[in-house]
Amino acid sequence: MLSYQEIINKIDQLEEANILISAFELRIFSILDKYCLSAKQVSNAANTQLDCTEILLNALASMGALKKEVNKYRNTHSTFKYFCESSEDYKKGTIMLKQENRDEYEQLARIIKEGRDYESFDQEDDPKFRHLFTYAMHERSELYVDKIAEIVTKKPVGKLVDLGCGPGSYSVAILRKDKNGTAVLIDRPIAVKVAKLIHKNHTTYKRLKFISGDLFKDDFGADYDTVFLSNILHIYNQRENKMLFKKIYRALNKGGRFILYDFFLKNNRIEPYDAALFSITMLLYTKTGKSYTFGEVEMLLKNEGFSRFKRINVGHGSSIIEAIKIN
Repeated sequence: MLSYQEIINKIDQLEEANILISAFELRIFSILDKYCLSAKQVSNAANTQLDCTEILLNALASMGALKKEVNKYRNTHSTFKYFCESSEDYKKGTIMLKQENRDEYEQLARIIKEGRDYESFDQEDDPKFRHLFTYAMHERSELYVDKIAEIVTKKPVGKLVDLGCGPGSYSVAILRKDKNGTAVLIDRPIAVKVAKLIHKNHTTYKRLKFISGDLFKDDFGADYDTVFLSNILHIYNQRENKMLFKKIYRALNKGGRFILYDFFLKNNRIEPYDAALFSITMLLYTKTGKSYTFGEVEMLLKNEGFSRFKRINVGHGSSIIEAIKIN
């Protein structure tokens, strides 16, 4: 249980978070690049107030996000590598999401009091957001991609379809391990475009087929040996997921595997920690989404004809449920 001081300490972390996000918004790390600059030079480049900029730079240096040498500042290895626009490893998608998170969480108390604004989710998808979000998902997948590929390829994947593939990073890793597998990647047009850009030079590219489409409205084919659904379940309500499971069941060959990778909760709905908190994220970002319990998902799967369920812990609140089409 959290003590008084631990609760206060967690709240105080907002100060550090807001300092770093402000640095992202002002492009501080990109302005510094590989240079060692004075506060005045940074202020001029960022078009900010000098005295305020110097306070921010000193705070960043105190936190360890910058190095201060006499009266000049430079990036650390990490801030240049991941947060400077000129770096090959620049995490542009992750930066965008962190900025979005700050804006969204300001609405949390209102949403809990008044409910979600359903009309706001009926607007057209923002192309710029979807582009950067897809990169963010690729950047996030780096933490789990090898483990997911190892789990999925314990059996031959054959003909795989990756539904709501996002950047397609998991499918590429799976095919890298299974040299005989092929994959069909389906998602919105912008996500598919980004996936192609990310993987166009990869050796598995010739075994990938990309399809732009809507998982609910469009046919995604049949005769699949493996269906992979990653971080999609939590976006929708049970009725919508039931519709999706029906389509997946029809698309699979007899004996085929349905692999769901997502945040899954235990029956008490407070464990694992990351899955419980992720439900708050879905409250902010989706029309009807949330984290589901293992039992809820397995019951939906059973009702659609799946069986022989297997649970595999991936870590950080995420797990895999594997289900088989017997008939």
